[in-house]
Amino acid sequence: MHRRAVLRALLLACGGLVAVERPERLAAVSEPAIFALNHSNAFEAVMAPAALVWLRRGRPVHFLADWMYLRLPAVGWLLRQGEPIPVWGKPARWRLGERLRRQNRRVPIVDACLDRLASGGSLGIFPEGTRNADPRRLLPGRRGLGEVVLRSAAPVVPVGIHFPAARRLGRAPYFGRLVLVPGEPLDFRAEREAAAEADGPARRAAARRIVARVMDELACLAGKTHRENPS
Repeated sequence: MHRRAVLRALLLACGGLVAVERPERLAAVSEPAIFALNHSNAFEAVMAPAALVWLRRGRPVHFLADWMYLRLPAVGWLLRQGEPIPVWGKPARWRLGERLRRQNRRVPIVDACLDRLASGGSLGIFPEGTRNADPRRLLPGRRGLGEVVLRSAAPVVPVGIHFPAARRLGRAPYFGRLVLVPGEPLDFRAEREAAAEADGPARRAAARRIVARVMDELACLAGKTHRENPS
């Protein structure tokens, strides 16, 4: 009840800046699923998850989030309401924070994602891995998404995000109206079967192909292009 009240207050305050095309696609997705979104600024990192949860009738989506953002006084508190998965890769500037980071980094992020999917929860992932204000091109997708897909049975739902003001400004604004464009769920059953008996190089190639397909869909939905060679 507390989480729903926070979500309702957030959307009442800022929901007018969020538009969603074909929202019925989000409501129809069953659990668990992997939602993959492009990433432009900090504002959407709060509003896009809130909109997804609201349109999916309160079903949570556990987003990967930088651990230092989760410790911020206001934004961090809002992000923590969605029970995110902390990403512990970025070093801290202070000794106690670095000790905390190293202790929690022992669990690989792919394993943390798989644990959440195995428990029936859905994931939210920004496969570009960082904010990208370029209104025309996506960054290469991270290969970790492909490994999560190969080791789970969840479909991937691409959700493009674009800012109407981005082309005029030459970059995504720090704050402004955004549009979510969900695509059809992507089923990677064939890729999983082919990779089941594959060796290391072949499996890594399969993961890269999965990421490339997701990024192709995201580029189309977000009105962008992307270059390949995911890391």
